[in-house]
Amino acid sequence: MLPVMLIFLVSCGATIALTLRRPYLYLRARRREVRVETYFLGALLGPVLILAGGLLTGQQVLDGLNGESGLQPLGILTLFVSMVFMSIFLDITGFFEACARLALRYAKADGTRLFFALYAVVSVLTVFTSNDIVILTLTPFVYYFARHAGVNPKPYLVAEFFAANTWSMALYIGNPTNILLASRFGFTFVGYTGWMLLPTLVAGAANALLLYLVFRKEIRRPIRSVDLKPSEAITDRTGAVLGLLALGGCVVALAIAPYLGWEMWRVSLAFAVALLGILVVRESYARALRRKVNGSTVVAAMRRVPWPIVPFVLSLFVTVYALRVYGVTGKLGEVLFSLSGGSVPLLGILYGASSALSANVLNNIPMTLAFASAAGGVSGMPLLAAALGTAIGSNLGANLTPIGALAGIMWMTILSDKEVRITFAEFVKYGLLVTPASLLACLGVLALQLAVGS
Repeated sequence: MLPVMLIFLVSCGATIALTLRRPYLYLRARRREVRVETYFLGALLGPVLILAGGLLTGQQVLDGLNGESGLQPLGILTLFVSMVFMSIFLDITGFFEACARLALRYAKADGTRLFFALYAVVSVLTVFTSNDIVILTLTPFVYYFARHAGVNPKPYLVAEFFAANTWSMALYIGNPTNILLASRFGFTFVGYTGWMLLPTLVAGAANALLLYLVFRKEIRRPIRSVDLKPSEAITDRTGAVLGLLALGGCVVALAIAPYLGWEMWRVSLAFAVALLGILVVRESYARALRRKVNGSTVVAAMRRVPWPIVPFVLSLFVTVYALRVYGVTGKLGEVLFSLSGGSVPLLGILYGASSALSANVLNNIPMTLAFASAAGGVSGMPLLAAALGTAIGSNLGANLTPIGALAGIMWMTILSDKEVRITFAEFVKYGLLVTPASLLACLGVLALQLAVGS
């Protein structure tokens, strides 16, 4: 048991260290330099050490990759990458920036209105896309706008980050950890949202209020009016319409898929392939007529897809499978179940609080895999409470420290590139001022729901 635990911790630590110290690996491809994110190498270290140490056989590694108990690694990754591709293409057309500009136009020169308008736009975009996409897309825009408006960008950047990691709880597709949990415990798209919508609303409101109280002095300062027309952000109107139809249609189809017997990964893949096909035909037609192809191209979208997440997640499946084989996750599940004393609401709170803390030691994706395995490995465990509590912890836990999720590490990297100094300690200060209260409020609502529903 101990060797497997050490390998898991070393793998998680290597992932965080690689991303913090050297986020990119630069490779030469002919005359071009290709930039590759390296965090997946840390996760890959887990299976390598496990095989080298003889802790699992080659067949057992394949079993881990095939998944178990509803977890289909390739299906989960297909769903995630398909949704990300559609969201990225929609962003390339300028749609996300146009939404942000609408919020800024509404705010005018009022810092308080700007703060809440930006929070609202980030929240809505996150619900229907993904927290990672929104954070990586809007962070540079928020920074540049704040600079032009002559205001301190920190309150707005922190609000953007916290909003994205809070409202990502609402839908199945908002965070890869949601997809992992929903797949493992058999949630439908509507069923998941039915449980998570109210806790998300409460956590979102608590976050907005607490962040405003933390930054109220900065927010109330006058700002210069910046005339940014939303329509000018759209660089490809036809592409934006196509992207909205694909993404919106996919969300609707995912909601009804379980009632028609459709697998969700097949639904998302179908919409992504349909959009891809239409875009290829459109670009081919434009080239045949010798017309200029604008920036919203298939190649541009495919380059921005976070492909390293594929070996990252597959490697983690193998490592967590080893934890299950050696009884580590089972022990974790037994401890949490014992502490709950048989209370379903208390179990949800325990899973939520412990997973939020663990995400900041292991990162939220490996934590989610470990906690899902822990819940499934105990006889008599109320799986609903464990799954929903873990979903809350995996999302809100990312607001405690920058290493709670990969998006947090990337967010800090972007700010460093823009010369915005938010230190690790400063982030933790904001996290401790806001996240514990919003986490408790969210888990309190979940506990009430579980008490009424059980």
